[in-house]
Amino acid sequence: MAPVISKIYVYPIKSCKALELTESELSKYGLLHDRVFLIIDPATNKQRTMRELPMMCQAAPKIEGDKLVVTAGGKTLTVPLVPEISKYEARTVHVWKEVMVAADLGEEAAQFFTEYLGVPCRLVFKSPDDKRAVVEHSPGVNEIGFVPETAFADNFPILCLSEESVKDINTHLENPVGALNFRPNIVVSGVSKPFEEDEWCLVDINGLTYYFTCRCTRCDMPNIDPATGNKDKAQPQKTLQSVRRVDKGKAAKWHACVGINAVPSAHTGTIRVGDVLDVKQVFEGERQRSGQPGWTTKAIQVGA
Repeated sequence: MAPVISKIYVYPIKSCKALELTESELSKYGLLHDRVFLIIDPATNKQRTMRELPMMCQAAPKIEGDKLVVTAGGKTLTVPLVPEISKYEARTVHVWKEVMVAADLGEEAAQFFTEYLGVPCRLVFKSPDDKRAVVEHSPGVNEIGFVPETAFADNFPILCLSEESVKDINTHLENPVGALNFRPNIVVSGVSKPFEEDEWCLVDINGLTYYFTCRCTRCDMPNIDPATGNKDKAQPQKTLQSVRRVDKGKAAKWHACVGINAVPSAHTGTIRVGDVLDVKQVFEGERQRSGQPGWTTKAIQVGA
């Protein structure tokens, strides 16, 4: 029996609460409206994330027509779902080592998040004119006719995780976690074994091919309870470091890995809960996240 999509999530504001959907359109960044807004520190223009500010995950976005409505701390903020960039001040922002252009959504949004989080904040929106290429282990012009992009996600357009993998993780934990601890976009059920998704290369969903690129390395973000914002000092990261350091690649060997990153082969398309995943090709040999650019379906020798 083939795996199927059981849950779909987008995170319109990076590190804020998930928005569960029954279906989603694609965009050039992955799923439509996923991580296109970002909260930054105005002093440095660097991203703020729930790693340092766990209560970010309790700021709840909701799409209402052409508006994004955010509720946090008993207050509500409304901003355009797709802001017109020309109407806002441009700001250069930092996501890890990458620098990109964004639109600053103004004082009301800044005050809303500053008051809620207790530190200076600005809310920005990804400029569609600024390209943030995805090249690590990814298809490109030769495979899909374009260079894939992402908005403010850490690395890749889409993250996929199976329910069976989460269940397996919970066999090692005193306090169980859920899929949302790992902030996936697509949750699937019906795989033949836990972490089967680690092996996938080419998967067709609703008539479109998705390129599954490499495992997702993990920091301590899964220690944050997505229902409350409370952050455990150790778990599940401590356990994951002992049971899920499974990738020997140069970019991954020191990290636990949970979930698999993916790149769609087009900017348009639809996924729905219940869609079947038709796995067309699996990886040959030992998969390693080496950090190298370019697509491959076979193990290659990488430096230690």
